[in-house]
Amino acid sequence: MNSWVPFRRSDPARVVDLVRAVAAARDPGEHGQGVEVVVEAPRTRWWRALFNRDDTLAQARIVVTREGGEVRHPFDIQLVTAHGAAAAHRLGRRAGWAVSNSAGLAFLIQKGPEPDYDELVTGAVEALAKLRRQPRDGGWRARVDRAVQRN
Repeated sequence: MNSWVPFRRSDPARVVDLVRAVAAARDPGEHGQGVEVVVEAPRTRWWRALFNRDDTLAQARIVVTREGGEVRHPFDIQLVTAHGAAAAHRLGRRAGWAVSNSAGLAFLIQKGPEPDYDELVTGAVEALAKLRRQPRDGGWRARVDRAVQRN
């Protein structure tokens, strides 16, 4: 599924359904390295981006399955934003989560042996909202990325 699914920031239930479907299918992806659900925040309005220097893409890539379609700990989210590797450390503490900037990439890591898909999606959306300085409720979208290649 490569088409974008629109949703409202206040109601990410459609994204939770995408994550659950990928996990239940234990989909290994096109290259056998796993599948991610990509959550994208709406672009900042042009005049706001001009003053805040925030006109770049803001994505949270939720790692749902790993190599061979395995669903296991750690459950992490890669943040792809204008803040680069420092993005995760700009978010502050959140109960049940850890942050990392590994190899120049920003990650949020959900602690615990079992995934909480609602909390995983909520954490991704709230992180993007905070990094985007509270974007509008509409204009959010998500999709499944089966072409993941991790090296």
